[in-house]
Amino acid sequence: MASAFLTHHQKVLRLYKKSLRHLESWSDNRHDYRFHACVLRGRFDDNLAEKDMVKATMLLKTGEEEFWTKQHPAPYIFPDSPGGTSYERYECYKVPEWVLEHWHPSEKAVYPDYFSKREQWKKLRLESWDKETEALPPARIDGDLPPLWWQIVTRPRAKAHKPPPGWKAISTTPPSARTPSVKKDL
Repeated sequence: MASAFLTHHQKVLRLYKKSLRHLESWSDNRHDYRFHACVLRGRFDDNLAEKDMVKATMLLKTGEEEFWTKQHPAPYIFPDSPGGTSYERYECYKVPEWVLEHWHPSEKAVYPDYFSKREQWKKLRLESWDKETEALPPARIDGDLPPLWWQIVTRPRAKAHKPPPGWKAISTTPPSARTPSVKKDL
């Protein structure tokens, strides 16, 4: 299970990778990119052995602010990545899991491993249903179902969520200067 918070090490690694991707977007030639990537790696390696967490956190904050000011305005996005040109292009052709119930036995025979595992899932679901529903957390939304493990095992790809009200796509302030805005109903 993924942890709720990122460690300092994970934040540094993500900043490094994000910086390399944006550096790649800025560079016209591969050899220019490699030169600047080596310089960037050297800057990260200079502070690799930092033991003081206060100083390391300040270095991370400074690095994130520098990334914010030097990021590419239109970074390269891989086609299959979120925001790419062919992201979830074929989602409309995917069918729900219950359609497999109507397959002919000769069609199921083509994928014996999958259907044997699927039958085990179904049997386990029937056996553990009562025990699981007793210990379920409450539903997230009134009138909705609580989260069930069966939906996680057979879930389709996640859909993009609607941004919250008041969300702005482009911000001109660096991350350290941003403060959350709270709207009060009068």
